[in-house]
Amino acid sequence: MRILIVEDDPVIALDLTDSLERGGHEVVGPAASAAEAVALCEAERPKLALVDINLRDGDNGVILARGLVARWGLTVIFVSAQREQARRARDIAFGYIGKAFEAGTALRSVEAARVVLDGGTLTSVPAGLELF
Repeated sequence: MRILIVEDDPVIALDLTDSLERGGHEVVGPAASAAEAVALCEAERPKLALVDINLRDGDNGVILARGLVARWGLTVIFVSAQREQARRARDIAFGYIGKAFEAGTALRSVEAARVVLDGGTLTSVPAGLELF
């Protein structure tokens, strides 16, 4: 699956990229700001986005996520320490992964999203993913 990573911390972005690519996914980005994320979506058309809430230059990941969902129909998983902000935006997101998370959490969460996107039913929710 083609996945956009929107994360302004380069270490976390690299960890997410490595984990997802090892899992067989194509990573778009990472983008550190909303403008970078939109440009990448216009060029690459991902199916899912992992979005931090606090981004570079004061950008807000919730506002970005609303735009990604409205414009491209992306599925969004928030990856952030901002649990309450993520929960308030549950109407537009598949779920939430809290920072700091274990290495395999993002990959297992993406696989859960893939099951649902493909029309399947989850038999369990991966540890570390709060499903909305």
